[in-house]
Amino acid sequence: MSCATQPFTPKAGDLTVDEKVGQLFAPDAYGVYMNESSWAWKRLEHYVREQHVGGFVWFTANVYETAMLNRRLQAMSKIPLLISADLEAGIGMRFADTTFWPPAMAVAATGDPTFSERQGRATAIEAKALGINHILAPVADVNIDPDNSVINTRSFGEDPADVARFVAAFIRGVHSEGLLATAKHFPGHGDTHVDSHRALPVLDVTRERLDSMELVPFKSAIDAGVDSVMIGHLAVPALDPRPVPLRTDGVRENRYAPDVNEAPRNATYPATLSQPMIEGLLRDHLGFRGLVVTDAFDMGGLTEHFDSGEAAVRAIEAGEDQILMPTNADIAIAAVKEAVKSGRIPMARVDASVQRILDAKSRLPHTVADPDEIFRVVDSESSRRLANEIANHAVTLVRKEEGALPLTKETRVLEVVISDFVEPVNPLAELDRDLRRRLANPPRLVPLYAQACDADLVPLIDAARNADVVLVALAVRARSGSGRIGVPAVARQAIEQLGKLPARKIGISFGNPYLLREVPSLPTYICAYGPQPVLQSAVNRALFGEIPFRGKLPVTIPGMYARGFGLKN
Repeated sequence: MSCATQPFTPKAGDLTVDEKVGQLFAPDAYGVYMNESSWAWKRLEHYVREQHVGGFVWFTANVYETAMLNRRLQAMSKIPLLISADLEAGIGMRFADTTFWPPAMAVAATGDPTFSERQGRATAIEAKALGINHILAPVADVNIDPDNSVINTRSFGEDPADVARFVAAFIRGVHSEGLLATAKHFPGHGDTHVDSHRALPVLDVTRERLDSMELVPFKSAIDAGVDSVMIGHLAVPALDPRPVPLRTDGVRENRYAPDVNEAPRNATYPATLSQPMIEGLLRDHLGFRGLVVTDAFDMGGLTEHFDSGEAAVRAIEAGEDQILMPTNADIAIAAVKEAVKSGRIPMARVDASVQRILDAKSRLPHTVADPDEIFRVVDSESSRRLANEIANHAVTLVRKEEGALPLTKETRVLEVVISDFVEPVNPLAELDRDLRRRLANPPRLVPLYAQACDADLVPLIDAARNADVVLVALAVRARSGSGRIGVPAVARQAIEQLGKLPARKIGISFGNPYLLREVPSLPTYICAYGPQPVLQSAVNRALFGEIPFRGKLPVTIPGMYARGFGLKN
């Protein structure tokens, strides 16, 4: 591997005040081509040279561009950078043209934590090649609320002990390659109905409930030596009852538009700014000594209550070590500098965080592989094979109509793709391509996208009259900022009308497994847990009897099927 030369990793006492404060921040970055004279590059250069930031968080990105930018940024920085990315579902979660791995709930549906460990290791191998050294995963939330629109299949399930096993396994995999893993979103975002991208959720439970449920996976992560813990924007009145103010300056920094039902009622301080939750619970009670990082500071759960500067100051006061993605990093950094200068934030508080950041950096590679090695390592055949193996073991048969499975080459198939994607494109294109390769008669595809209306049902019903099987493919999944997760009304109407026809109906959830509650008339129901192409291919293999259905539900579908249920075909 080639490396940008780093002179040394200093101690906190070796840094100026400006350098210390800069280390507490990690702005967002996008790995696309940028010229050295472009605004995009000048922005990154400014953060490194003038603001001395501690790192960056990569979002939408391309492989080679990100690697090149990481190399240049590391070479430019006096202090090695923490380069972070949300890689809960592998490199493909952020990087174009690479494999998007099955989500955590699909991994848990296999029942085998070694898959989680192997995924963690494969993710770390590929991340390291690109110069990423801080993986913002695994999700340690226990998904208790079936209507949770932001965690959902990002969680390993509803049982805290099971979640704990898969979380610890993923961390071991990341550690095997020498990178940092992150447990999130402390103290637990799985029993919240409100999406913290839009507004502030309230987790109104007792401390005893937290100990027996939400905190179990975080304890397991700490026992596994997790390097960092991400604090969520959620209020827990039992831990910090201080009421949180609403902003009155008229400035709107929340890019989402929560409806009136999401406005927090009697909300208390978010964990991100809560010393009782960070210093009291996480550090003193649970004994965590690693990095404490924030969830993104541009989320509505925070921006609805504090501006960039005040939020940053309160976060550092509360015990956060690094602030990720402030809405305006320059304003936030300036506010913390002023708070240090005035004495509001003691220098000892800053030094403690900076030293933890520097200690973490001293254990990490700050390298980027050469292009030929990236060509061999990232999205390698072994990685793709493992992702497919997980998918093959995850697909879960929840209910089955007699004679519906398996499909044969001669089966006349109608595909009804029901999508909550805003874009009018087929999110299940791999399912369609694979079906066309297998069937003697090409399937008829009828999409029902988010903008569908009643008139769109006419060609669908007509097509169903000539089909042996109707595949009701539900591409409805947890999405940051969506606010809700469910089957569109027009799609429910379509399924009701299809039920009157003789063709067999097979529902497949490529996302939210709880959807069966909304379409209970589907006589056959399969859970794939996500729309990733590897899961689409695995579903087709199972539909045609090439692989058995082996998955088990990691969650309960309320009133219908218990956790651990799964039929074998």
